[in-house]
Amino acid sequence: MRLVDKVKKYSITFLLLLLVFNNNLAAQSLNRHGYTRLEEGWDFYLHKGPEETFRLLQEGKPAEYREAYRVSVPHYWNSIVKTADNPDVSTYGSYHYKINSLEKNKKYALFFKDSPGTSSAVYVNGNLIAQTGNPFEMLDEKSPQKKKRGSSQVRPLYCEFSCDLNGTADIVIFVSNYFYRKGGLWDTAFFGEAESILHLDNVFVMFYSLVSGILIFIGLLNLLQFLINKKGWEYFYLGITSIVFALRVATAGYSTLTLIFPFLPSEIEIKLEYMVLWLAPLCILKMLYIIYPAQKNYIVFKWLKEKAFRHSVMGSVFLMGIISLIVPAYYANRMVPYLQVCFGIIALYVVVYIIINIIRKSRYIYFYLTGYALLILGGAIDIVYTKSKTLLPLSVFPFFVALFVFVQIILLAIIQNDLYKDTVRISSELQKLNESYLRFVPREFIKLLHKDSVTSIKAGDYADIEMCIIFSKLNIRYIQGDEKDLALDRYFLIFNEYLKYASPIIKKHGGFVSKFLSGGFMALFPSSEKEAVYAALEINDFMKDFALSAVCKGFHVTARSGIHYGKMIAGTLGEAARLDDTVISDTVNTSSRIESVCERLNKNIIISQALEKIIEENSSCSDFDLTELESIYVKGKEKPLQLFEVRWAE
Repeated sequence: MRLVDKVKKYSITFLLLLLVFNNNLAAQSLNRHGYTRLEEGWDFYLHKGPEETFRLLQEGKPAEYREAYRVSVPHYWNSIVKTADNPDVSTYGSYHYKINSLEKNKKYALFFKDSPGTSSAVYVNGNLIAQTGNPFEMLDEKSPQKKKRGSSQVRPLYCEFSCDLNGTADIVIFVSNYFYRKGGLWDTAFFGEAESILHLDNVFVMFYSLVSGILIFIGLLNLLQFLINKKGWEYFYLGITSIVFALRVATAGYSTLTLIFPFLPSEIEIKLEYMVLWLAPLCILKMLYIIYPAQKNYIVFKWLKEKAFRHSVMGSVFLMGIISLIVPAYYANRMVPYLQVCFGIIALYVVVYIIINIIRKSRYIYFYLTGYALLILGGAIDIVYTKSKTLLPLSVFPFFVALFVFVQIILLAIIQNDLYKDTVRISSELQKLNESYLRFVPREFIKLLHKDSVTSIKAGDYADIEMCIIFSKLNIRYIQGDEKDLALDRYFLIFNEYLKYASPIIKKHGGFVSKFLSGGFMALFPSSEKEAVYAALEINDFMKDFALSAVCKGFHVTARSGIHYGKMIAGTLGEAARLDDTVISDTVNTSSRIESVCERLNKNIIISQALEKIIEENSSCSDFDLTELESIYVKGKEKPLQLFEVRWAE
């Protein structure tokens, strides 16, 4: 198993354990006593700064006479702003909440997972105790609001305080919304003893940080796998998807990204969050089409080309996403509904394509169905959480995102495992096929051509070499006479049995059979001329026992061999679809004619004078005797050819 796969395996296991651990930890923390949610009973002062709000509170009038609205938190002020003189939601306002009967010797805390608005300030009993961004620029009437977006910041907000001498905490939260399409206290306000609230804050930090961190880690692993295998684009798209979801988890619900970058402007933060609406679905669709290429090139009508339609949709979504990254946050935020529509179109495209592949019974499709079902379910629950955060204290979307990525990684791991099995099977088949080729094209012949394998040989490859060649022929006759014709099947059986023993002898002495001929064979000895003679003598000895074996019963069987030495060309002939190995030279013809002389002279092994001279010059021949025969004329030769009979030395 490769290192990347091992890390993936253990990181996935670690992710699941962390999800279970954090889920239990969050559930326990949210059920602890010592904190409460400040939901009902807030007063909202539209277009009122903190100083003006303090003044109105000191008048002692009921809320309905202080130009205040009674609201519950989480709260968006959009509906209230619409009834005001200036209907722009990019405005400011103050929220007030009074808590009585507190213990004077205890520390209390207020906690928001996301700070309100795009900038805010928290006051308790008239004292500023926490601030995000610079909300006070909104009060400066000399500069247009739209020029002051650099002071915005959204991050987790935790602040500690003590009550006054009367056991009262008068909380005023001043909120400035510089560019967001919704304004107000948009998150749940947790209040309680400092120790309990701090513990709750730590739980949220741990959960969101670990989930987003592991998603980034898994994404980087997939990108690393893509860098290792440039053809595995599905890993690239899954890596980008995982990182985009990690950014969504790290910027929405609990802004863990601002823990790493404390001064990160909210304009950049929300643009990173919005990438989940366009980049993630594009990557998911690309990944889906890589694994399941479209089988039809049109949709319903032949003029509606599927590829052109898909690319136009994806191109439009990608262009809109890029625009949302470039334009100021004020406009990018107002593009969200359109990006959500694009997200829905891509999601619908993915769902339809999954259904089509379910009907086709495509392989692995149920993994995709499970993954996207989890993602859709998580998105639906997240919408409920966004609309009414009182129903769920904790966003479960990170759980479903992690499960979606987990299912996709399992899917890719199964696909990779199947590809590995197919590769092993194909490799085994190729190895068997290569071994089968070597039965027809000897390995030694391939080496003569200076090639590594039979797959690298092409028509016209050749090599000039000098070596020994044996032409051997098996002579089979009935013992009672040769007036009967030998049955072909009987001849084939005897000849095949003979080759079973003769071929290993040739290989033992450094030679190989290049061609099986009708009733004989042609063997080449590129390494040693003397070994060729030894091979012929050993075959001759073997024939004594073979002729008496059961397979040769009723027949007189002899083997005649002619051996010659000289230059020749070994190579391949034919064309791309059909090749054959061959040896071309006068040396080949001469050795064949020497073999034909054996039967006429009643000799079993005859060598040429050229071979005899090489043996005498290069090595002793004390193991065998050479008997000079009469010179004979062979076809194609002007001068007589001097031959020698070879026998073991006595």
